[in-house]
Amino acid sequence: MIGTAQEPQILKRPATVRLVTLSFLLAFLFMLLPWSGPWLLLRPDLMALLLVYWTVREPMLIGGWIAFSLGIFADVADSSTLGIHALGYSIIYFLAVYYRTRILSFYAANQALHILPILFVSQLVTALTALILKFPLPGWMWWFQAPFTALLWIALPALLEHQQVRDEPPRVS
Repeated sequence: MIGTAQEPQILKRPATVRLVTLSFLLAFLFMLLPWSGPWLLLRPDLMALLLVYWTVREPMLIGGWIAFSLGIFADVADSSTLGIHALGYSIIYFLAVYYRTRILSFYAANQALHILPILFVSQLVTALTALILKFPLPGWMWWFQAPFTALLWIALPALLEHQQVRDEPPRVS
């Protein structure tokens, strides 16, 4: 961005498998909460958001099979047709890998603007799959799920990187 001072680049340690697994487990538990009414339609898709985050941040830890497996778990949690979320999450993974360097070149707020189309494409694929299978589409409020999820991106890197710093062993001098 023109006219703004950039933060110094700090070499970050790679994330641990424990942290990645714990974050996905917490997102899965968030999906299992008893959502109802309009809150169900507006519920952010934390699993998709974490999938994008870890794919962009740690591409060696996350693979396409993990994205597909997370989608199967999301299908089970939402009691939806098996494979709908799996297809959407696989597309999210592909787009996150494809746009990884572009996403990393921006600050968190601008990254959220790049994450938003990825989440919308996943929602669109889910809606088209539901139409093909002749399922009723959710209401118009369902389309606000992607912007709410993208807004959470602004806080997500700070939260997960702060947790990673706390998990580091103390240095001995």
